[in-house]
Amino acid sequence: MARVLIGYERGDNLGHYRRLVPVAEALAAQGHQVTFFLRNPHDCRAQITKNPLPFIPTPDLVAPNPAEREPKRMGAYSDIMTYCGFGKLDTLFTATLSWRTLFDHLRPDLIICDHSPVTCFAAYGRIPVVQVGSGFTIPPAQGDTFPPFREKKKATVDTDHLVSVMNEVQARLGGPKVPCVTAPLRTAGRLVCTLVGMDPYKDLRQDPVIGPTEGLQAPMPMPKKPALFVYLGIEHRITPKFLEVLKASKLPAEAYIRGMTEETAKKYLRPGLTFYKTPQPIDQVLKRATMTVHHGGSGMSLASCSAGRIQLALPIHEETLLNSQALGRIGVGRMASAKELETDGAALLEETINDPKKTERAGIIAKEIEAAGPFRPMEHIVEACQKMLSKS
Repeated sequence: MARVLIGYERGDNLGHYRRLVPVAEALAAQGHQVTFFLRNPHDCRAQITKNPLPFIPTPDLVAPNPAEREPKRMGAYSDIMTYCGFGKLDTLFTATLSWRTLFDHLRPDLIICDHSPVTCFAAYGRIPVVQVGSGFTIPPAQGDTFPPFREKKKATVDTDHLVSVMNEVQARLGGPKVPCVTAPLRTAGRLVCTLVGMDPYKDLRQDPVIGPTEGLQAPMPMPKKPALFVYLGIEHRITPKFLEVLKASKLPAEAYIRGMTEETAKKYLRPGLTFYKTPQPIDQVLKRATMTVHHGGSGMSLASCSAGRIQLALPIHEETLLNSQALGRIGVGRMASAKELETDGAALLEETINDPKKTERAGIIAKEIEAAGPFRPMEHIVEACQKMLSKS
């Protein structure tokens, strides 16, 4: 059987891990030797303990000091590549050599990855790659440059410079020349695991959109009384702003705040508010909530949409901003900034959770998702992987 390397090099939280675990399990069940590479094993430790799979930490050449990271603003996926090290020869060379060394030791026949531009570049011309990710993490690559994230935005870094750096690395390590910045992401497989309405590139998409690998729920009856489920990260500056609003509110609420200490939880605790120390089964908390509050991550957005829940999104970066805008576009929610929470957070929270139009739209969208299914992403992914492995 084949050796398969599967994982992600960018992304926080558990979304990327949860997307890829079913793929790893399916291939392992077929007898393939599967090894994970994880960007954030500490965040995944509970899941790894319950369901151990061999893994290695992802090589990470992003500057540890945020002040040294470039670019400060991002307009297209090529700017994310710059953030990952493509703009500097010494950084990209070191990152690529690190991956090449791992490839030489693990000798994978196939790589399956999400949000992993350096991995794709290191494997370029050497090892077949199947990308499995959200719409954001698999940008259209049919052109010589990546499309902007949003209208009126553009890449902030010269893509010709990135191509020059890539080709210098290839020359030193003996790899094929890269013709354009999108070439490393033109992989053997590109499978977009989201819903069409949540794909930020839906008007330009030529890749198959196969549906989420996990997290979709059946439509759920809306509870009669307003109630919240909150899933946020304490490390983000907007989270304490919202927790102040939540503390002042009288709404029943359940919350999992990743990274929050017991001492911090006591600061915000009040009657009717429950803080969990570990992630909760998503189907159970959604049954009890009429609205979810989250950062706009793909997993929570899709789970909440499919269950028929109103959503308040507190975006923290470009991907979550695009997801949050999509939720507003389809009418099931809205987003809020830290400033809005500070100035009028209580009214914003009450208005959103009690909005009859959003409640109605949430129910309609959930039924539309159910009618569009069943989605069979695992069949598509396993088929694509088997096709690649049959050629190796």
